[in-house]
Amino acid sequence: MPPALGQLTINRIIIHEVPRHLRSDARSVPKFSEIESPLDSELRQFFREKIIETVGSSSAYGVVFDSTTTSPVPGLVRAFLEGSSADFVDMSKQVAQHLHGAQGGASPDGLVTIVDCSIAGATALGILKLEKEAGVRLRETTQNGLRTFDVNYIRDLILTRKTKLFKIGLFYRPDSGADGDPQGTVCDEQRGYLPRTEVASFFLTEFLGCRLAEEPQIATKRFFLAAQDFFNAQLEDPVERTEALNHLLSEVTNRRTRINTLDFARNSLPAPQRRPFLEYLRQQGLEDRTIPKDIALIEAQTKKMALEFQNGISVVGKREAFEESVRVDRARGGETRVQITGLLKRVKGK
Repeated sequence: MPPALGQLTINRIIIHEVPRHLRSDARSVPKFSEIESPLDSELRQFFREKIIETVGSSSAYGVVFDSTTTSPVPGLVRAFLEGSSADFVDMSKQVAQHLHGAQGGASPDGLVTIVDCSIAGATALGILKLEKEAGVRLRETTQNGLRTFDVNYIRDLILTRKTKLFKIGLFYRPDSGADGDPQGTVCDEQRGYLPRTEVASFFLTEFLGCRLAEEPQIATKRFFLAAQDFFNAQLEDPVERTEALNHLLSEVTNRRTRINTLDFARNSLPAPQRRPFLEYLRQQGLEDRTIPKDIALIEAQTKKMALEFQNGISVVGKREAFEESVRVDRARGGETRVQITGLLKRVKGK
């Protein structure tokens, strides 16, 4: 999530209509606005709140530009954020033209909304893709004799759901204009329940020319290991520590495709430890609140549990067996009592 998102300001908005078409249809062209849409304070506030709500949600992911992409969008975004873009309207038309050329007949009529904005005074750029329901016509208007589209109408479509849930990319300079490639946050509200991918591949890679900021399997492993380190260093109570591990194992093995670190802290840790846990994750470089999940690198570690004692004794077993047969309790003097219930199979020296 971008820093200081609460300090988002909307400057200008322009909308282009991208019709459904076959790639072989050379007659099909986007319906371009020739000037940005007029905005009043109410509309600015609406789009500000909608972007903050979407980009700050648990469905948002950090992205970076893919160095191998053929999409023109990364270059257009870089130039705009650097202030070297020739013209806001022209830049937005090039984005819409690329979308039109890249998508085929399977994609429905859509709207591309380009948002010139700033975060804590630093230039940012939003790119929204919306899909219209069949039969919905975009309301045109003119400003100084130039064609544009009515932003009020876009707001009404979103509020009444006559426009389907949208995809959004928000791009910005890290640390309010520091050197380095722009960072981005992307959210796809059209993924549905238990999606197979975090963001539609077409939108993320072919259109925006981006990839997720960190490979899901690496991010998942880093979160898994960092959480365990925190439990062992900060949770002195043996019962709380064991319960936290159980929550962690459940979190990484459930059917959800992402881990929301804030939700995990709220649901799995004692209240006094939630903020220190999130701060610890930030110190470990896990600043994104949402982590795409892939347990490929830790799958074996999710199937067993281990209790290691300072006196050299360890209790190791399958996670299901722990849940059914192992009980961890507090004992006097900060010690831990472990009770194992089951049929003794054999004893042996080792």
